[in-house]
Amino acid sequence: MDRWPKKIILCVDNSELSNLSIDVAETLASEFSSEIVGVHGYNAFMHEGAFRIMEPTLPEQYQREELLARQRELHNKLINIGMEKISLSYLRPLQERFGTKGIAFKPKVKEGKNFVALIQMIEEEDADLIVLGNAGFNSNFRGFVGSVCLRILRRINQDFLVIKSAINFDEAPRIVVCLDGSLTSIGALERAIKIAERTRSELHLVYVFDSKLHKDVFARLKDAVLMKEGFRFNKKEQEKMHDEFIDIGLEKVGRMILDRAEKTVLSGNVASKVAAVATLGYGPIGEPSGRPMIIKKILKGHIYRSICEYAEEIDAGLICIGKTGRHYTDQIDLGSVCENVVRFAHCSVLISKHEGYRGWEL
Repeated sequence: MDRWPKKIILCVDNSELSNLSIDVAETLASEFSSEIVGVHGYNAFMHEGAFRIMEPTLPEQYQREELLARQRELHNKLINIGMEKISLSYLRPLQERFGTKGIAFKPKVKEGKNFVALIQMIEEEDADLIVLGNAGFNSNFRGFVGSVCLRILRRINQDFLVIKSAINFDEAPRIVVCLDGSLTSIGALERAIKIAERTRSELHLVYVFDSKLHKDVFARLKDAVLMKEGFRFNKKEQEKMHDEFIDIGLEKVGRMILDRAEKTVLSGNVASKVAAVATLGYGPIGEPSGRPMIIKKILKGHIYRSICEYAEEIDAGLICIGKTGRHYTDQIDLGSVCENVVRFAHCSVLISKHEGYRGWEL
């Protein structure tokens, strides 16, 4: 993490979000002196299969097997050569564009099912950050995540920057950092600090707790209790104690996590450049002071929804979140909060790779 990211993989498909990804990768590479590897996967076999399906529709004079075999050979050769050239044409202009900025760039293409080819290239390059669009040429309605994006997120444990909208780093975008004390969320904080150092962005340190979930579970449990002889259950008193304990306890945990995160920021290289401001709940952000600020927010409600609503309310340019959280266990490839933030956030999302659920001992 001395210099992050040293190498960026940029997934390119010539779509609108792909073009926005290029802009973001260029800015980050310029700021961090990163190398960029531009990648694109093309699926020639899919076209070969489509040609086979259409063979019965050819005129009768082309239905002889020897002619069909020759057509298949010619078609397959043209498709393979042609699609490789098209793929390289997506990347070739970037060579000159990045070269003028002094950014090291390498184009790379591979034949295969799109997400499979991209995963293979990502694994070959061992980059620090993968930048890709939330969707390609398909629908980009709220809540939609393209299949390629989602499959890569699930299969690769690496830092990702999922582009959903433009990020104007020149205007010091507000950055929401999602914290639960896990090691992976600490990684998200570290990445956010790196960006804030260069862009003078506001860091909004956010902790969300959902006491309603605990209350609902408790309500169902108490209603299910069997009142056996000798067992007494004071519903109202127990319910009040439980609700107060949950609300106060979870909020206290949140304060400890955010205080620890604030100290982490202030103890680093940005200590002399950061002014700390602490607030609880939804409140005015205040006018920018010309310096980055830390704004601490404890939010109460459904976790992913609260994060997305808060980010939209403050018009954040970026959300930083861990791929997994404190509830991680084996077989989890992508945390549910992370996935739903990627789905429903109005802005782009930086995902820090899974590093374990044990983080700060509070």
